[in-house]
Amino acid sequence: MAVNPFIWTGAIEDYVSRQPFTERAALTLKGGTHVALFGPRGTGKTTFLGELADELRREHGADAPTWQAIAVDLRRAISLPAIVGAVSDALDGHPDRALRRRGRAAFGRLEKEMQINLGVVKAGARTARGEPNEAEILHRQLRALSEIGARLVVAFDEFQRVATCPGQPLSIIRSALMGPEHTGKLALLLTGSLRERLQLMLHTDTEPIWDQTLDLDLPGLNPADFADYLQHRFAATGRPIQDRAVEHLVELTEAHPKRTQHLAWHVWDRAPDAEEIASDLVQEAFDELVGTAAQSSDFARVIDTLLSGDDTDVNEARAMFLIAAGEAPGSRKAVARYGFSGPDAARRALERLRARGHLTGGAGRWHVVDPLLAEWLRRKHPLRPEG
Repeated sequence: MAVNPFIWTGAIEDYVSRQPFTERAALTLKGGTHVALFGPRGTGKTTFLGELADELRREHGADAPTWQAIAVDLRRAISLPAIVGAVSDALDGHPDRALRRRGRAAFGRLEKEMQINLGVVKAGARTARGEPNEAEILHRQLRALSEIGARLVVAFDEFQRVATCPGQPLSIIRSALMGPEHTGKLALLLTGSLRERLQLMLHTDTEPIWDQTLDLDLPGLNPADFADYLQHRFAATGRPIQDRAVEHLVELTEAHPKRTQHLAWHVWDRAPDAEEIASDLVQEAFDELVGTAAQSSDFARVIDTLLSGDDTDVNEARAMFLIAAGEAPGSRKAVARYGFSGPDAARRALERLRARGHLTGGAGRWHVVDPLLAEWLRRKHPLRPEG
């Protein structure tokens, strides 16, 4: 019996593919166009990189041969040395042994030339000239990375994090990886969960990487395919689930990959062996998951922190409740019930929440990204009718 049949780190795309979007992205990159990929937190950007890497390895004709991909995790890109460490980690963890060897050889030559150890740069490496030039180290490291494959896609995951990183990393990345000499040999995939921040970096004419990318939105997983995949996973472990029950599960989570994973596990863990799981058990598991101490505490902490802040913070809490309840943010009557001075104040709060990754949408069509948070907000709604 599997301990948890709903752990996935990339294999889900083998069953719930995002084709033809994946092929389009791969062909765009192979054509030499850099791509900016946006998707809210938890919707599968990181796991999508695995599916994209497989697609890049496919032959798409004489003008689109096999490419390789390397993914650099920038979630902790707080400084240039941290980015140096992220690039080294990406190479060390790459599944292709031949690419790893070429990369280590290239980095070894760089370390010898600069008299440094990339593994300890973030701890304060020294060169023969004294203190290291962190910008030069990162630039040289990226140049070395670009030379380890004949046709390479470098994916920077959560790219918007470098916006607050000192040391002008955008200029370094452009200089090292986006020159004309890389055309047809190297392309960048820049993923981000905060749309406004990523767009400011890429579409402001004062930024180094300006007008250099094609912007794409990561599509959601097909609910029907997702339900089929989940049903197979339940049945494979001796706990089959009814058709309507698995459809209800996907409806409750809005096919959100991370939350679907959480709920599927809770359902599976509660289910008796060899008995078909029905919709009522799915609903019970969902109610329990939303109300668990850990989950409720996390959600309550977000709202309580906002409600304890200044007027701007309080308005954001009001906006969260307003959207979760399905109210119209452009209605003067509706926003007044929530304590806003008017629709403009509500709109500004919604835009701030979108910039922070809590909401998607706009122009009157707003949506809470996390379906569990949305349900918690509805249940804790201060204006919810009694009974």
